[in-house]
Amino acid sequence: MRAAVGLMLSHGGGGVEPAMSRPDYEQSALHHSCLLVLLRGVGPSRARVLQRAFEKVRRVSHIRVNGELLELGWLYFLDIRLKNYHSPTDSAGNPRTIWIRFVHDHPVEHNDWGDFQTHRRLLGLITIGRFDNQTELNELCRQHESLKVRYGSTLYESRAIFFGPDESPLDTIGEGKAPPIGGRRLQDEFTTPSNFRSQAFFYREQDTCADLEPRIGDFASALFWVLESRRLERSREKPDKVSLLLAPFEKRDFVGLDMESRNNRKRCVGRVMKNLADLSLQAGLVDDALSLYHNANETLKSVGDSLWVGASEEGLCAASAMLLYPQMREIETLHRNSSLQEAGTSPLKNTPEKWRASDATKKVTAGEATVNNVDSAQPPPQRVTSNSSSCSSVSSLVTTATNSSASDTPSTSSSSSTSTISAAPIPGHQRNGDLPGNILKAEEITNYYRKAIINYSKYRNAATIETEAALKASRICIEQNRPLDVAMFLQNILYINLSMSEAEKVKRFEIITELYQQIGYQRKAAYFQRLAALQHVKQGSQAPDWNQSYRLMLGSFTGYLLCLDPLEVLENAAGWPALQIDLVQTLITAARRLGHSALATRHMTFLLQTQWDNMSPTEQSEMAVQLQNLSAQCEGSPVPLVLENGTVIPPANLTDLPYCLDCQVKDLPAHLRPQRIKVAKADSGPFLFTPIHFNSVDRRDKKKDKNKIAFLWVQNDLSEVTVRLRNPLPFELAVTDMRLLTNGVVFESLPQTIVLQPHVPTYVSLHGTPIETGQLDLQGYSTHTLGVKSNCRLKHMRGRSFPPNYLVDVIPALPRIEVKTSLPQTATFSNMNSADIVVTSASLTLYNGESSSCTITITNESNTLPLEYLEVSINSNVEQELQKKIFRIDEEAIKAKLPVPPLGSIDFDLHIYAEADFVCPQPPASVHSGAVGGDYGASSLTPYCNMSTSGHASLPSRVSSPQHRRQEPQNSSFRSTVSGGQHSLAALSLQPGGGGCAGPSSLGSQYSQHIEAQVRLKYSGGEALTAGYCRQCAVSFNLELLPSAQITSWDVLPAEVASQFYLVLDISNLTAQEMSLNYTDTKNILIEAKESCRVPIPVDRCSLEQVVAARAAEVAENLERELCFRTQLLSFNDALSKLCAIHIAERVKINWLLTGTDIQGTASLRGIVLSQSMVDLTAVSPLQWSISFQDTPVQPHSEIVCTVGQNSILSIQLANQSLQPLRNLVLSIKFYQDYLNGMENYNLETRVAISGPNKIDIPLLEKQEQRQHTCSVIFFTPGRFKASIECSSNPQQKQSEHRSCPTEIAGQSDMFSSSYDEQQAHVWKFIPPIEVTVLEQ
Repeated sequence: MRAAVGLMLSHGGGGVEPAMSRPDYEQSALHHSCLLVLLRGVGPSRARVLQRAFEKVRRVSHIRVNGELLELGWLYFLDIRLKNYHSPTDSAGNPRTIWIRFVHDHPVEHNDWGDFQTHRRLLGLITIGRFDNQTELNELCRQHESLKVRYGSTLYESRAIFFGPDESPLDTIGEGKAPPIGGRRLQDEFTTPSNFRSQAFFYREQDTCADLEPRIGDFASALFWVLESRRLERSREKPDKVSLLLAPFEKRDFVGLDMESRNNRKRCVGRVMKNLADLSLQAGLVDDALSLYHNANETLKSVGDSLWVGASEEGLCAASAMLLYPQMREIETLHRNSSLQEAGTSPLKNTPEKWRASDATKKVTAGEATVNNVDSAQPPPQRVTSNSSSCSSVSSLVTTATNSSASDTPSTSSSSSTSTISAAPIPGHQRNGDLPGNILKAEEITNYYRKAIINYSKYRNAATIETEAALKASRICIEQNRPLDVAMFLQNILYINLSMSEAEKVKRFEIITELYQQIGYQRKAAYFQRLAALQHVKQGSQAPDWNQSYRLMLGSFTGYLLCLDPLEVLENAAGWPALQIDLVQTLITAARRLGHSALATRHMTFLLQTQWDNMSPTEQSEMAVQLQNLSAQCEGSPVPLVLENGTVIPPANLTDLPYCLDCQVKDLPAHLRPQRIKVAKADSGPFLFTPIHFNSVDRRDKKKDKNKIAFLWVQNDLSEVTVRLRNPLPFELAVTDMRLLTNGVVFESLPQTIVLQPHVPTYVSLHGTPIETGQLDLQGYSTHTLGVKSNCRLKHMRGRSFPPNYLVDVIPALPRIEVKTSLPQTATFSNMNSADIVVTSASLTLYNGESSSCTITITNESNTLPLEYLEVSINSNVEQELQKKIFRIDEEAIKAKLPVPPLGSIDFDLHIYAEADFVCPQPPASVHSGAVGGDYGASSLTPYCNMSTSGHASLPSRVSSPQHRRQEPQNSSFRSTVSGGQHSLAALSLQPGGGGCAGPSSLGSQYSQHIEAQVRLKYSGGEALTAGYCRQCAVSFNLELLPSAQITSWDVLPAEVASQFYLVLDISNLTAQEMSLNYTDTKNILIEAKESCRVPIPVDRCSLEQVVAARAAEVAENLERELCFRTQLLSFNDALSKLCAIHIAERVKINWLLTGTDIQGTASLRGIVLSQSMVDLTAVSPLQWSISFQDTPVQPHSEIVCTVGQNSILSIQLANQSLQPLRNLVLSIKFYQDYLNGMENYNLETRVAISGPNKIDIPLLEKQEQRQHTCSVIFFTPGRFKASIECSSNPQQKQSEHRSCPTEIAGQSDMFSSSYDEQQAHVWKFIPPIEVTVLEQ
């Protein structure tokens, strides 16, 4: 009942209740066993100077004591009687481990709770300060003494550490050695005040303080002995004489109550027992503490003392945790503020490793945790190190305890570094003397903490104790891998009604944040961290701390799956967009309130870059306007920002503002593109394939570099990249200073400014000039929009198939040229291939056969590079052979003018000839078709005796082709008469379509022709020439060829002498003007426009040597074809016909001139086609004639006279002059009369009689063989008679259409020795015919 009354009084009393000012958020369950020492700096703040001393003091985290006493001065703390002396070892005889906890601040009111929990009592004081003179030293002593007075009720011992000025760099004061001769100790120079009762250590400012740690160990040992004496005193108290221990707020609860009652006596005993357990725990007697906690818990439960029951339960948990989780001990250090995220750390990677496993599995990184320990008597035994999990460490400790009791050799655990709780040997009872049997199991610790918190919650004044218990339970659960229990305990803290200042509330949120982060609850941690940030700037706060608020909100990025690097945020694409946007906006507000405009601009840019896709169009527009307003105060730049605390804010870029739809690297203009100079390929031998030149490595490299640009850029030449941009905002977006982003060689980018209309794709050309040679890395472009400079790299543009970069090779600089011509330019350029390299044009109109020239001037526009290489070539839409006849350039003259200096010029002439096919082409079948008879028809009877070199003779001619001639009647011949030196020719009207069409390799002369040509110039110089690069440009020529003269038909007639023949041509004037035609050296003729005329041209016959050479060439080619198993062989007739056509074309040149102008040209007979009969007349006969009449040799044009009835002897002798034998010859003799009007009479049976055969066969006429034939002729009537003597050959019938490859060379010779006489029909006449005048007797 009295307990119930006390409970009601505790909750119902008025006024200010005694309570702790603030919770100790850093406290853990293992701190129950620590001796609390205040480590305070005094005097002026010199953190850097005193930092070394603080670190050395904190290194003494624990000591080990054994049975030997180090200082006899501590005996007064013990009972004089030896029987009351207690050995400083535990129940197992092991040395005790005494732990020290250093704090920098300790509220005085916390000492009032020292009876309730002894670890809250401040037992030691250490001050550290620096002085330069005696006055400052006195002040340091005064501050030290004031702290002693403040904590005097609980303080056991104190030490002062003073650093004074250096006397000399050689002094080594304070190292525990005798000072050097002539040196003085610091304490000899300065003295402490008389009222200073504490022990002080003096060091020079630059002293290494080598003996400081042993001295702190002695100080800790002194604290232990005082604590041990107090514990012994408490243990010797009799149960009936003990006093009631009270919590500070319980003092009035027991006023007026009977303290001698049974329950109160049990209450007193239980509380003293619990206090003794606390002292035993601090003194290193964990086993005794466990037993005392259990007894106290049972005793206090029996009387319903809930507050102290909770304290005993918490003590049980602390004692058990010391044995189960010794790895929770850590060296006390100044913790880094871990709320700020490390640069470059992903929020998804901050989850602890042990929370990535299942809740039933715990992983602890194997590693030895080192702590310094100082013995109070002798070096301690080797400390056992836990390399396993918490559960494995229990088994390790069990093994260690067993081995330590058997021998002094410690052992280490060999258990696995990862084990499950279910498999771990968690001791519930004592096993083989390893652990106390009354230790709490791992799962029981959580339950006991829960019970303790429930008991604490019954008391309003125990809210601080309850909060600390929940934090201790959370840390134990973290060690046990129980995240849900951790969350439950932390959630319970929020419901504790605790009166705190704003700073304490912030501290509570920060601790909760830290614990949530340890279990991997990043979002929970971020939530409380953001609450702490908002608490700093809570509305109504008199001094809002925007700096801390900004720091905490920046640290909460991890929990919201954000990081400071926008690229990583976009890559992960995780989290909750609405929360992330709200957090960043709050961060922007904090940055603005801090006055850091650059930081606010950076975060707004970060928001637009990372959350653009998660915002509505209205929000996008609003955020863009806000960014524009912020950047007006401080422009954004793509460089990292470094905060005062060292945090680096990575750059943020508006990569998608404007949005890039396409990016293309442009090649140089076609006439400026570099090309490889083609080098003649070296002969690699007889092999068609060799793996050495396969270049497979190059192909693999090309596949590897998919972003490698195929074309090249040139140093110092303006280059271009085209991007297509779209403005996603509803208003105009101005983009200024837009440049290319490059890496590698030096590149000079040119700025570009553009205004983008809303939602309209726009092409933008970005230019720049590479300054060096090498590989250029095009990474993207930079923009300046909305007041922010951004580096928009291709690899960061999501949702588009852009490569990460473009690689372009930059070659050395090439010269540039300007090309001009002397001809007028055309209205349109060439339609040929590679028309894009044309830089200028020229046009020219010529008549067929006319010649002209064009002067091309080349100017080197380069300021520094000479023009050292120039190659001129011509490309046209006609065949190569015809092109060579039309265009001609003197390349040697061009080479002689090189090199061209910078800004210099050269010129050269391009000769142009209007080449055309002046001969009307005939169908191939018409040339060889038609049988060749033994006579020439009616035209063969032309009276040759009337023809003279002056042209006073009528020359009958074939009107059309030979085939047409065979179909004409014999009286269809016509005559062209030339008399008195005046040219008078019968005019022939032109027939439409009579000229035929030009073949593919020639140009017809009847219609106008258009020729397109390009004079291509390849040029180079400087280093590029050495590297094998050049440029190519072209001049486009538009050439129009007008018809001039055309040969519509032709024929070959025998001349008056055997060494010549007449070439009779029908020539048409196809121009619109009168034409003067010169067809021999002395003969001209005028042809009216669109008219034609016929002209005879005497031509020397083709010599026998030429025929023999053609025969040899034909034999050699046929032999080659036969050896290659080709069945189609050449005939000698084709070779001879071609030879005769070439012979005529070379010797006959027809020059024409348009009267009244200076337009003149030459018509060529190239391409004339000859029939077999024409060939026989054109070439020299293989037969040599020797004819005599009346035993008188007959000479050409000689007069033979005989009388009627006279028997005249006609002797004919033949000789074979050719190199082959002639076969199947027929020699015939015919007499006829020529009436000189185109009529010839061969029916002379009544006028002439021949005695003997007039036709004989000669089967074979070997070469150089002669044959003779003699006959008698009798004329019956007088008159003029002509004798036609001719020898013809008949072709043999082919036995087989195909030939097989001969097996012997002799056989081949026989095969090819068959003359053309066996393959073609030939007629060889004696020219001119014999004329016989018969007189009357």
